[in-house]
Amino acid sequence: MSDLIPLPAPFDGLPLSDLPRRSLTGGEHLFHQGDRARGMFFVEQGEVRLVRHTEAGQLVTMFRARSGDTLAEPSLFSDHYHCDAIADGDCTVRVLGKAIVLGAMTKDTDFAIGLVQRLSAQVQSYRRKQELLAIRSAQDRVLAGLADGWMTGTVVAFASDLGLSHEVVFRALSDLVRDGQVERPARGVYRLKRTDQAAS
Repeated sequence: MSDLIPLPAPFDGLPLSDLPRRSLTGGEHLFHQGDRARGMFFVEQGEVRLVRHTEAGQLVTMFRARSGDTLAEPSLFSDHYHCDAIADGDCTVRVLGKAIVLGAMTKDTDFAIGLVQRLSAQVQSYRRKQELLAIRSAQDRVLAGLADGWMTGTVVAFASDLGLSHEVVFRALSDLVRDGQVERPARGVYRLKRTDQAAS
């Protein structure tokens, strides 16, 4: 357990005894859409995806919470969860219960300000993602995703983050490699091609 990420501010001031830990295996649900909202969560280790299914049956990743991230913050003010949360491999989370967090916000001004600051930074990140997902061209969206550092795992996971099928993303990556905008240094690894100036 020594490699677990410690709780960040402002949650680090809450009693750990009030924040139960949950361990999940790959593919296990932390919660389902429609489940009663118990609170938000902090990822101590691993990754958890927030996903929704489109009307066409395509799985779209709304957010990928990695070690050090919180997720399901809207649940503090909602009766039910509005998406599924699924573990990507083994992971460990802390349950930040609704009553605990709202109670701290009411009693501790510094806690409330710290939480608002954290959520404000997340809103900026979400807005950037919405801008990226609004890009109509698959090639341009893939290129923007690479530029923003979204590809940290497999092409399939990258495609889910982009809201595209993995077949479309594979084709776009192949075209971008052929056009010299992207390089493929190893199997399954893609990155923006560095200019001569940047490489020097």
